[in-house]
Amino acid sequence: MVQAKSCDGCSHAHDCQKIYEQLGRSGGPSIAGKVFIAFALPIIVFIAALAGYGHLLRDHLRTAYQTPAAFALAAVSTVGLMLLVSVTIKRSHKKTVASGIHHYDD
Repeated sequence: MVQAKSCDGCSHAHDCQKIYEQLGRSGGPSIAGKVFIAFALPIIVFIAALAGYGHLLRDHLRTAYQTPAAFALAAVSTVGLMLLVSVTIKRSHKKTVASGIHHYDD
């Protein structure tokens, strides 16, 4: 590994290099599920809800109001689902901590 110019002349440069190499090799739990829940799930839920509400409102509202109403309902549905997921995750985490199982978060 080549040292950066900012490390030139530093008495700890060799130690820093070892630490960063060890950090690069360290393992941990996969965060793929958390990334999916945080980023992909809200987008998927919003798009599906927008399409669903748009279809349901097609016969009940005038054309000019269908898209804004579907958008508002989809936004509220998405926020509600994400709040539910957040509460569920927090409760699950509290149960895990209370039972003494060590869980690597963040």
